[in-house]
Amino acid sequence: MSPRVCDSLLRTLFLLVGLSLLTSTKALGHDVAQHLDPELLTGWRTWLHLTIQWVHLVAFALWLGLTAGVLALGIKPRLEALLYCSWVLFLVSLATGTYNMEWSAGISETPSLFLLPLLDRIPYGVTYTVVLAVKLVLYVAAVLFTLVMTVLHLGRWMGEERLRKIFVISGAALAVLITLAASVVLFYHEVADVWPTAIHSLGGVVGPEGPRGQTIMGQNLPPPNDFQLLTSRAAWMDIGVQWVHLLGFGLWLGGTAAALVFGPVSPARFLLVAWIALILQVFSGIISMQRWTPFYLPPYVWNLDGLSGIRFGRSYTLFMGTKHFLVMAAISLITIATVQYLKSRTTLGTNPFNLQPFAAMSLLLALATAYIMIIVLLLHEGIDHAL
Repeated sequence: MSPRVCDSLLRTLFLLVGLSLLTSTKALGHDVAQHLDPELLTGWRTWLHLTIQWVHLVAFALWLGLTAGVLALGIKPRLEALLYCSWVLFLVSLATGTYNMEWSAGISETPSLFLLPLLDRIPYGVTYTVVLAVKLVLYVAAVLFTLVMTVLHLGRWMGEERLRKIFVISGAALAVLITLAASVVLFYHEVADVWPTAIHSLGGVVGPEGPRGQTIMGQNLPPPNDFQLLTSRAAWMDIGVQWVHLLGFGLWLGGTAAALVFGPVSPARFLLVAWIALILQVFSGIISMQRWTPFYLPPYVWNLDGLSGIRFGRSYTLFMGTKHFLVMAAISLITIATVQYLKSRTTLGTNPFNLQPFAAMSLLLALATAYIMIIVLLLHEGIDHAL
């Protein structure tokens, strides 16, 4: 692909993303003034909070790229580079995760195994803390595993090729398990937020007349703190969809970053992994819009009028529409890259395919999508607290 075409693609991409974000911002400003939405997205502290959460999400995706992404793409970077990047990402995850434990927990108190007697008085306080502890145990296991790999490598006790294979395969398995644990934590975050209203997939949503859904009637019983919900099919449907969505996103962002940093990579393999990641995103996203949305209507832009009169309805839908736009831009980008690659194959090497510009633009789209999704999550939490 010629430099002129690359430059045109970059200019078009930046213009589309800029126009999309600008449109959403103007519409949000109109929303606060005309529809009396609380000014949740104002003030530097809010944007600092969003940025820290965004960094936490990106760090997770990059570590997934270091393991599952490297494995899927067939890249063979030096083991030192993989270990060094892992330690940096672990430190970033520790700092941002500690902040989230204090300021973004799904319960009113800081979740800690040392505070279980206190948390037992909070609906699902103990349950939320236990599932969060499971996620932290898996995180510690990943850190200890990386430490063992580092010691073995520094001591030259095993060949680099073998150690790298063990690292990416075992690390990928741990990353998948951590993603599953994070999905369970997100599920119980919602459960704790909306109690005593039912979770969204069981009808606990907001309509024009206010909250809907089954409500647990007060019977002078202690607050629930069990895992009974995990015996239901609806719970595992919610968890499974979130799990696939996180895996697809992590593979998209992390795999693209791995291809750029640790390349070269086979264009055919990169495009295949990108398509798989985006397909996982699209199909899990469609299901999630039906099950996870807190409104009686899915927050698609064509439902904007019906949602504008609901608290956060217009803001939530506009930002979700921006996310959809970015994902569609990524799909369009990969489609163009696929066509260009197939054309280069027919020219018998006279017009070699350059993957780098497409990978760079895909990474920018993934980073922007992550930030928009963090904003949507903040609005989602605001709606849950009002139920």
